[in-house]
Amino acid sequence: MKRLQDIIHLLWLSGRPVPPRPLHHQQALGREITVTERMESHLIWGSGRIFAKPIPRYLLNPLFWEDHLACNRCQGGDDAAVGGDPLRTPSSSCQHPQLRACALGFLLSYVALVAYESDFAIAKEKRLIPAEVTWLQWRQLVREILAEDGANCLYAHVAPRFIYGELRLNRLNLIFFARHGPFSSGFVATWHSFGSFYRDNSAWIITIAAYVILILSAAQVALSTTKTVDNDAFQTGSFGFSVFAIILPGFTLGMLVFISTILWAYNVMRTRQFEVRRAKVLRRTWRHVRGTEGD
Repeated sequence: MKRLQDIIHLLWLSGRPVPPRPLHHQQALGREITVTERMESHLIWGSGRIFAKPIPRYLLNPLFWEDHLACNRCQGGDDAAVGGDPLRTPSSSCQHPQLRACALGFLLSYVALVAYESDFAIAKEKRLIPAEVTWLQWRQLVREILAEDGANCLYAHVAPRFIYGELRLNRLNLIFFARHGPFSSGFVATWHSFGSFYRDNSAWIITIAAYVILILSAAQVALSTTKTVDNDAFQTGSFGFSVFAIILPGFTLGMLVFISTILWAYNVMRTRQFEVRRAKVLRRTWRHVRGTEGD
């Protein structure tokens, strides 16, 4: 969650401050529900899928909230005012306010995701909710969460990230590229191989090539008419665009090769740096050392 917290003032570029849409609606939008155990990836969507972190069993256990996240653990006078309600805001002396705000926001996200029995069935199929929880138990939990203040008031006490529901992955990556430079891997790495790099960038190249071919075809038809034979400006423009169309494919291919070479060199450098750091952590080296063949 730290990476999202660092850009909390920019999250409006990636999503809206509204609850997420129910699971059945996510599927209606053509998004595959993908399970993740990383909290920061919860409700991130892109490339036809949306990530969802399953609810841990301990968050559905009232004793866990009382023992670890409830306000009666605070040292001060605030706990008497709230009566130890685990869904109330802890006092400033609480030892785990961030964890509690994150846990409450996470549960509220599931209140929105599982709004209908069809959503509950999808959640059970994807194992997002523990198997022993029934639909009636889930509805009772939702009523207890929303009973006193309602979701809008509870959102005043959640971690800032959960004020926003679904977040677009491509816009998060753009934010990270802008903040950390073009060599940043983004929030989630988009390209896992050079094959995926060329595959993802071939679409816009094909689109540009199609437009160029269309313009050249139109220019060829126009040049075959009598009205453009004596038009020097059109003749000059057609010739220039033809030269441009000849140069463009080679230039585009060269740029792709250049960028992929730079990325390859950067990845090799980062891999080597990581290997050195890892060797220090493990206090050993596994690289072949010359002169040891006879040892």
